[in-house]
Amino acid sequence: MATAVMQMQVEGPTTVTTTTEASSSPDLYQEMKSLERQLEFVELQEEYLKDEMRHLQRELLRAKEEIRRIQSVPLVIGQFNEMIDENYGIVGSTAGSNYYVRILSTLDREALKPNTSIALHRHSHSVVDILPPESDSTVQ
Repeated sequence: MATAVMQMQVEGPTTVTTTTEASSSPDLYQEMKSLERQLEFVELQEEYLKDEMRHLQRELLRAKEEIRRIQSVPLVIGQFNEMIDENYGIVGSTAGSNYYVRILSTLDREALKPNTSIALHRHSHSVVDILPPESDSTVQ
């Protein structure tokens, strides 16, 4: 806001100085318009983020359903031999073959130790589940 200093000449030799606060209407109007634009922008961002959250929740549900589908029977039982990197490992199937396979990203890597019983996808032989220690890998 602008401050204006006004000097008024009063009859006689005395000069009186008064200070008034000039509130500039165009400045307040511009500030209000700017704030309205900011509010509109924030509301648009909020709506976009809500839509994005709904989309991501649907995607999460589809991914969980895909994992359930992959982990459904029939699965092949095998033994985990060793980790190659974060996504791949070597496993042995009950048929006696060893495979270099992908490990499902949702599995706990710490639980994958040598000779751990695992469930393999029937066609890709990917590791899709870690079996409890009491499961017998010789049963097919």
